[in-house]
Amino acid sequence: MRQTNLLADVASGAWSIAKGLAVTLANALRPRVTQDYPARPAHLYPRFRGRLVHKRGEDGRPRCTACLACQKACPTLALPTIAGDEKKGRERRAVQYVWEASRCLFCGLCVEACPFEAIALGQQYSMVGESRQQVRFALEELLERPQGGAA
Repeated sequence: MRQTNLLADVASGAWSIAKGLAVTLANALRPRVTQDYPARPAHLYPRFRGRLVHKRGEDGRPRCTACLACQKACPTLALPTIAGDEKKGRERRAVQYVWEASRCLFCGLCVEACPFEAIALGQQYSMVGESRQQVRFALEELLERPQGGAA
């Protein structure tokens, strides 16, 4: 009786190994799906949400009026510091704006809340840093490049 159990166990183990090898060989013959990342950048879809970008107005100044709507909409407090100049209403402009990428969920709620369409989530995805300070971006780093010029 002991030999039949031993033979059944050996047969069961051999069958498991054969099934595993079949799966391995089937996948070995498939084309590769791995991307050669640093050599070729990844393909991003148009709706990809990456690094926060501050848009500029027609006059070249930031559109942000420091109304704090984005800060109030953010569920993770990724926008801890927003301050504006002394002007009132639509003439007011942000002079201090900090975005902490390490806290951001990239949910887009800040973009939806902005009444002036001053911010967007861009296509940049490589924001690697060795400390929290290196993934903390100020207004000057977030501004989009001026149209028609190299900056």
